[in-house]
Amino acid sequence: MKSIGFTHFEAAGRRYPIDPAAVVMRWCGLRGMLRWTLRRVHAICTLMLLSAVFHVGAVQAEAIWQFVDRDGVVHIGNAAPPQSRGLVWIDQPPLARAGQAPERGVGALRLPGYKDAKPHLEAAALSAAIDPALVIAVAAAESAFNTEAVSRKGALGLMQVMPATAERYGVAAHSTAEGRKAVMEPQVNAQIGSRYLADLLRLFDGDKELALAAYNAGEGAVMKYGKRIPPYPETQQYVERVMRLYRTLAR
Repeated sequence: MKSIGFTHFEAAGRRYPIDPAAVVMRWCGLRGMLRWTLRRVHAICTLMLLSAVFHVGAVQAEAIWQFVDRDGVVHIGNAAPPQSRGLVWIDQPPLARAGQAPERGVGALRLPGYKDAKPHLEAAALSAAIDPALVIAVAAAESAFNTEAVSRKGALGLMQVMPATAERYGVAAHSTAEGRKAVMEPQVNAQIGSRYLADLLRLFDGDKELALAAYNAGEGAVMKYGKRIPPYPETQQYVERVMRLYRTLAR
């Protein structure tokens, strides 16, 4: 085939006319299709970039940190952590290694007090006839295994037992310094916390999430909302965090 000028081309011994207007229209059509394709590619790349950014943000939001201040108050959160010495990541490291998913829950087992607290927590759980992994997960979320932890609301020790709860199980924590000290003793604290958790599980027919919500917000709050997790962000995050730790430990 060979072209003859701009208006005709020859193929197999025959001449064929060329319509200049059709050529221009086809060229314009190809240019339009190219622009459309480039716009689509740009949009797809932008979406992929945004997805990666939001994924990193979600990973960081799920990471849980904990530290104890000078007054012995435990601070736990999943927002940007304070610049504080002694800060420990409980649930997962703030960033996963390249090409690896974060190993959730394993960080709790590396906390300084875990080895010392584990025998008390396991013995208390078995005494209360509940899963030791659940009790350990609660203690990790409550105090990060810090036996000296005291919250601003007055919760004490390893499982952050409230004085009123301790008195319910026969340990007077309000009246004397000796009673408060007794509640913070790891073995006693683990027993009280485990018995309370066991009673909550029985109250809510074995539903772990409702029992955990009641452990955090009180059984009255769960009852108030029709035996559902109360719509408190702190409680909802607490239940999710403890269940995540529990599933990891129970494997």
